[in-house]
Amino acid sequence: MPSPRDPSTLAPRPLAEIATGRVATIRVVATDVDGTLTRGGEFGPDVIAALAKLTRAGVRVIPISGRPAGEVLGLCRYLPGVRFGVAENGLLEIEPDHAPRWLGEVSDVGRLRAVGEHLNRAHDARLQLTGDAFCRLGDVAYEREGREETELLRLRELAEAEGVHLIWSNVHVHLAQRRPDKGAGLLRLLERRNIAPASVVTVGDAPNDGGLFEPDRFGLTVGTADVLGQREWFSALPECVTAAREADGFLELAELLLRGA
Repeated sequence: MPSPRDPSTLAPRPLAEIATGRVATIRVVATDVDGTLTRGGEFGPDVIAALAKLTRAGVRVIPISGRPAGEVLGLCRYLPGVRFGVAENGLLEIEPDHAPRWLGEVSDVGRLRAVGEHLNRAHDARLQLTGDAFCRLGDVAYEREGREETELLRLRELAEAEGVHLIWSNVHVHLAQRRPDKGAGLLRLLERRNIAPASVVTVGDAPNDGGLFEPDRFGLTVGTADVLGQREWFSALPECVTAAREADGFLELAELLLRGA
């Protein structure tokens, strides 16, 4: 993950200003989950209804999450219209009734856990494994527990000194063998399934979504309003941001897509 971005960098423009023609070409929504589909950590009935409406309108929804393979499997089985997704920050393709498929390099989880233990022992990191660690296949995640960016940057530098990468979302801190890149994993999935990247809008809210916002990868990139307050920590910024935070930002995008479908 690059050094902190200059906060004076030009901000993304409001989603409301996007040209109607741009939206009309979108047939796929690749969306982060925590803090993007959720509100206060929970799915609301309005989000479930929006996913169903998008599906009926012919817009495919692909969840792309830092959550583990086991949890993304549940999303793919039960969310309306969702048939497959991406887990663990771009590492794994998930589809019900099929074994997970690697989208990135197979991880040495034992090595990653050893680094986490070293950070705790030698640097007072106080990292606590997430409760979902048992169903993770490729990365190692810890509870963020309200850590501010200054502490996360300290931990990132210590992790990099051990040869691994650290990135964070609004809920977790991740250790990974390579720099996490949801966008690269998504591109591999799209290629496997013959989906044109230009037909995809990506949406996210936290620094681990930076790969979804890299220029010239996808048809449109959108951040929730949460991006603006932490934009210096992103590897890339979205083209547009919603007016609302969390799931309300996703609903803003969904409404725009449904008008143009």
